Amino acid sequence: MASSYANAISAVVTRDILPALVPAFRDASTERGLRVARVVTVVFITVSMVVAIEADHFGGVLGIIVGMVAAVMGPISIPMLLGLLPAFRRCGSRAALTSWALGLGGYFLVKYGLDRASQTTVVVTPLVTSLVAYTGLGLLLPEPDTEADAVVAAVSGPEPGPEAAALNPLAEQA
Repeated sequence: MASSYANAISAVVTRDILPALVPAFRDASTERGLRVARVVTVVFITVSMVVAIEADHFGGVLGIIVGMVAAVMGPISIPMLLGLLPAFRRCGSRAALTSWALGLGGYFLVKYGLDRASQTTVVVTPLVTSLVAYTGLGLLLPEPDTEADAVVAAVSGPEPGPEAAALNPLAEQA
């Protein structure tokens, strides 16, 4: 299982991340890509072993998992989940990226900047920070997207008229 993870991470780094970050790597030969993938695999396994050996320093394996989830849960999930709702359709990439950055910043501030912060504070801070940043920026600096609006309109279909209400007896009870 560990070797599968190492190979998957190596493939993501060499095929997705490096070409996006280093333009010269986009046209790399297969041989060069394989060499880099091998180095990434060795580095990943080495870091994994150091973390496993020093797990007590990081709060044990459970502490590492809770810390990682706390760090990324809010910053990633808030823009992703709220972005699916029509009420947040005007929150664009600026709000999402700012929410992500401030949420991670809030995590590191609470985790490493405050002495004796409770686990609840460490988990809640990035979530609330991301929520406030995403909704606040979406309200203050909306980013209308005509293409997204057209897709939502096409998927939603026409607005129901009075004849639709006559066909649906539950609509009158609501």
